[in-house]
Amino acid sequence: MKWIKRSFSFLWRFWFALTFAIPFILLMPITIFLTFSPKFYPIHYWILHRMGKFMFYASGIFPEVRKEGKLDSKKQYIFCVNHPSTLDIPFMFVLSKKPISFMGKHSLGDIPLFGYYYKTFNVLVDRSSMRNSYAAYQQAGGKLKSGQNLVIYPEGGIPKEEIRLNKFKNGLFRLAVEEQVSIVPITFADNKKIFPPDCYDRGGPGIARVTIHSPISVAGMTDSDIPALKEQLHNIIDTELIRYENEGR
Repeated sequence: MKWIKRSFSFLWRFWFALTFAIPFILLMPITIFLTFSPKFYPIHYWILHRMGKFMFYASGIFPEVRKEGKLDSKKQYIFCVNHPSTLDIPFMFVLSKKPISFMGKHSLGDIPLFGYYYKTFNVLVDRSSMRNSYAAYQQAGGKLKSGQNLVIYPEGGIPKEEIRLNKFKNGLFRLAVEEQVSIVPITFADNKKIFPPDCYDRGGPGIARVTIHSPISVAGMTDSDIPALKEQLHNIIDTELIRYENEGR
């Protein structure tokens, strides 16, 4: 019986990959042209938003979104998101109609073809280099000033499967305080179950629950407030994950 379930999961993940690959290849002439100038990013993002929705619904993934507050479309936010799965990235495209940029590992830019697109519109961080990290956060500040929202996974990567939520790194909170931009915590509840990382024979379609929490203002905060702010955001997401676990499903 297990091999039947594993075979289904493998085939489903292959289908999920096709729902990305087919529109990606068909639209490549257009999307490559749109990388020639940052001014084209809103158009490019319009395509990404709809590609994300197509991937999800064509694969049988149905978002169930819980919103605790309303976001002002005229303001910029930093989204502080837990990172249980690679599904988290296309999920953000599904959730946000307004253009977003990601802060991600420098190594993502080395992935053939994908890396070209990723480093064109997002911010890559090489944490082994202080100079690169500083330049990356300056670039991130520029993204916010240009009117984009920014997505950062403060755990610094996908944690091991047995870990519910890793410790948060300081960068997100330092950037928010420096730019005086409110932080929006986002909790993904089911992504690890639907699309387990580093595993090709588990997972499958289903309801993907997510909570978009109320914005946390950093108005008037300084660097001395960062430890308490980081703990506050970690507690919000961790508490919500525990609530989802107790809710079951």
